[in-house]
Amino acid sequence: MSEEKIAITEDLTIPQLFYRQCKRYGSGKVAMREKEFGIWRPFTWQDYLDNVKYLCLGMVSLGLKKGDKVAMIGDNRPEGIWAEMAAMCAGAIPVWLFQDCMMDEVKYIVDHSDSRFFLGETQEEVDKALAIMPDCPKLEYIIWDDPKGMRRYHQEFLKSIIKTQELGRELDKKEPELFEKMINEGKGEDICLLFYTSGTTALPKGALLTHYNMLSMGQNLMAVDPCYDTDDFVSYLPFAWIGEQMMSISCGLQIGYTLNFPEEPETAQHNIREIGPHVMFAAPRLYEGLTRQVQVKYLDSTWIKRKAYEIATKIGYHVADLKFEKKPIPWYWKALNHFAYVTMQKKLKDHLGMSRLRHCYTGGAAMGPEHFRFFHALGVNLKQIYGQTEIAGISVTHRDGDIKFDTVGTPIPETEVKITEDGEILAKSPSVFQGYYKMDEETEKTLKDGWLHSGDTGFIDDDGHLVVFDRSKDVMILNDKRPFAPQYLEARLKFSPYVQDAWVIGDKLPYVTAVMC
Repeated sequence: MSEEKIAITEDLTIPQLFYRQCKRYGSGKVAMREKEFGIWRPFTWQDYLDNVKYLCLGMVSLGLKKGDKVAMIGDNRPEGIWAEMAAMCAGAIPVWLFQDCMMDEVKYIVDHSDSRFFLGETQEEVDKALAIMPDCPKLEYIIWDDPKGMRRYHQEFLKSIIKTQELGRELDKKEPELFEKMINEGKGEDICLLFYTSGTTALPKGALLTHYNMLSMGQNLMAVDPCYDTDDFVSYLPFAWIGEQMMSISCGLQIGYTLNFPEEPETAQHNIREIGPHVMFAAPRLYEGLTRQVQVKYLDSTWIKRKAYEIATKIGYHVADLKFEKKPIPWYWKALNHFAYVTMQKKLKDHLGMSRLRHCYTGGAAMGPEHFRFFHALGVNLKQIYGQTEIAGISVTHRDGDIKFDTVGTPIPETEVKITEDGEILAKSPSVFQGYYKMDEETEKTLKDGWLHSGDTGFIDDDGHLVVFDRSKDVMILNDKRPFAPQYLEARLKFSPYVQDAWVIGDKLPYVTAVMC
């Protein structure tokens, strides 16, 4: 594929970029794949465009207008991306919810966001929407995807995606220019996503993100780690997590790489191995699970296999440490590392689905240094990233050849980071959000003079790397006034194959205690 540089301007919108890429690639390139009934089903960019177009026009025929909110919930499937893009093309604003949201949280978000449409994948999501509908007066339509269990549902406000697309085809015949007209009316400063942040300690807050917020963040990440339209990416993290939006939408549309959707969340790891992605982004828990999986297999192996693993790993660790310390690697260590790759690393990376990985990221929580050393010893280019929903994804990441596993790296282009006297991390960039929906006081606390107040505690080291200590409210203080970060200690403990999870406590105590399972 020929590479074409896409200029991200303040006037460009996600739907305009989507339409441009669909016209560029057409039926000649696969935009996404989904594994269903054991078979990978491809969808070209033309298929992508057709499904989005008719779903968009179908919702418009039901009354969807610019600025309306569309709540969405479901697993990672092409239909989820189509629904999100369809809402954006109509000028509406998608509102994603996590699949495991409790009923009260679903009701709060749908009602607080003033959603008029609700798109759910299965009967379970439809039942949730029906249960909250009396308490959400602005909710008018519920659209579903999977027909299983839906035979006895006959309410007029219930529509299947297929039926909605049929309505869209009828409207397209009457107004063939409408779809493109709606796309061209969009502006980069328009709100494109309403993302609700975690409500573990308070009510969820809806972060307002513009098209330019999302696209500028993707552009700046790709300036650090370029991807190509021949690359594969596996989409399995929840669409309600900003990290997945960052990779599937912000970066995916700009680059044009292929999105791959696992058959089920439980089969994601197996499907990752089948695809062998070039780019991967996951929470630390996944990498911790992979490490534990390798450690358990090592313990169950024969003597000769254990010895081969020990020798290859020892070589890999030494070479990785030289790279971390930015020291030259002698030719004989390069030769030994190649030997380790041929005898063990190649097979193990293939087993983990990492044989083709070029860029590998983790974020969202702390990861212990042992896990970083483990994957770099295998030759996996694992990097830490730091960011949050309010900055459309990330603000800081490691660079190739400049990885320090006790830091999260340096700011991406167009991003400034500074530390307050109290140790709070502040960030400024074109990706900083516009504020919280219907929460002016919270917005004023978080956005001051263009600087995003993260609520995280950290510092910048002598090499310009950002060190994140923990969430300010989570930092604990021993009775002698010494602070400590429980998240860091928990990550260190979980490197053991015998520890699945850990909970560190010790606030206002003379010692630190860990509960492990």
